Amino acid sequence: MARSSAILAVTIIFCILAGPVASFTASDYKDAISKAILFFEGQRSGKLPVSQRAKWRGDSALTDGKIEHVNLIGGYYDAGDNVKFGWPMAFSLTLLSWAAVEHPTEISSANQLLHLQRAIRWGTNFLIRAHTSSTTLYTQVGDGNVDHQCWERPEDMDTPRTLYKITSNSPGSEVAAEVAAAFASASIVFQKIDSNYSTKLLRRSKSLFAFADKYRGSYQASCPFYCSYSGYQDELLWAAAWLYKAGGGNNYLNYASSNQGWSQVASEFSWDNKFAGAQTLLAKEFLNGKSNLEKFKKDADAFICALMPGSSSMQIKTTPGGLLYTRDSSNLQYVTGATMVLFMYSKVLETAGKGGVTCGSVTFSTSNIKAFAKSQVDYILGNNPLKMSYMVGFGSKYPTQLHHRASSIPSIYNHPTRVGCNDGYSSWYNSNNPNPNIHVGAIVGGPNSGDQFVDSRSDYSHSEPTTYMNAAFVGSVAALISQGSEVEQSLQMPELNKTTLYDRQSTKNISY
Repeated sequence: MARSSAILAVTIIFCILAGPVASFTASDYKDAISKAILFFEGQRSGKLPVSQRAKWRGDSALTDGKIEHVNLIGGYYDAGDNVKFGWPMAFSLTLLSWAAVEHPTEISSANQLLHLQRAIRWGTNFLIRAHTSSTTLYTQVGDGNVDHQCWERPEDMDTPRTLYKITSNSPGSEVAAEVAAAFASASIVFQKIDSNYSTKLLRRSKSLFAFADKYRGSYQASCPFYCSYSGYQDELLWAAAWLYKAGGGNNYLNYASSNQGWSQVASEFSWDNKFAGAQTLLAKEFLNGKSNLEKFKKDADAFICALMPGSSSMQIKTTPGGLLYTRDSSNLQYVTGATMVLFMYSKVLETAGKGGVTCGSVTFSTSNIKAFAKSQVDYILGNNPLKMSYMVGFGSKYPTQLHHRASSIPSIYNHPTRVGCNDGYSSWYNSNNPNPNIHVGAIVGGPNSGDQFVDSRSDYSHSEPTTYMNAAFVGSVAALISQGSEVEQSLQMPELNKTTLYDRQSTKNISY
């Protein structure tokens, strides 16, 4: 009887992972990553280059920064609005760089490495301009409250382009450290292709890290849209880890070691909480022989245990269809973030010759972890109860009423007449028609806890895309370009018998 219960429990776990029958090939993942990267071109602010592929977009916000005599043209609009939030923008760039650093071969095989490098540079160029002195960093362009009262194309934007900045007198360690992480990670990306640019990025990274650490203070300027809940210690560890990885010097590793008491067990990896990312980077150093970094390895293991179905310490439940469900507001940001870390940490373990992670009485092999991560990517791409893709333009069924101003109003090339603040609401926001501009690659907030999704422009929690959601997805799907077939085989191996997906020692504490 006990054995039958054990088999039933693990079979349930397998069914949650497997979901509806669907199969994606390496070419599908290449298609997905190309679209995920293309998304960033639709989010561009500033003077668009001749290489612009999202042809429905035009030049916008060409006077940003002028009110304080600085050049803040360029960068990315954060989501479906027309504000440039420096903190999540920098996080998005760090994630894109992490993907480029760890998966250059896979991304090259999809002919996307140049496009990815351009996406990174578009953002880092803006952040360089925003870093106007050693103790001054412009962190936001546009008043979020005012912007959100209008529904207009960025090309028509007439809302105040209010500027926000941090200084030694008004610090914001989270955003300064995150920009430092973005610069350090990007410096690795450009080391071999533009050494001068790489050196410039690393130098600025060091300057910003020193600023963030010396003038410690929590960043609240972009609240209520982006409020710091986890504090700034995670960003400082995250930046220090990247600076060490970029060749900044042993002092950054010593900094992480001296402050490892800051490290906390996390169950999410997001624009606010970077602990799992820092732990993944530093666990790699521990496994490479830096024995004084053991806490980071333990905390990274705990992150895996918090997510894996069947773990006795699982904190994040899954939907009936198998999707990780952290919270209702843009849940797919937590899914893509967690999935990227699952793949990255699996790679760290495999490189070090480690077989997996033990969570109490259950051991998950790296193949198990990757199989679960793959199930999350596949769910987003269409392997879900609704059999729809949550990436615009991928597959035959995907969201058509994206909560996105530029996408939902006809392009200036098709509708050159200016669309005012309120005109956008009356003519397009409240329309039930599909968006006139297909924002290819955009990943929306996703389904609710019951795997249901209403394609409605007004439902921003589920229908709005964000840069950081897409950036984490790039890192996740990149791993599958080469590993997809390997993971698929791990689910079909005869010895697994579809009932022993996990190396189980006990079936306690499992409930669905």
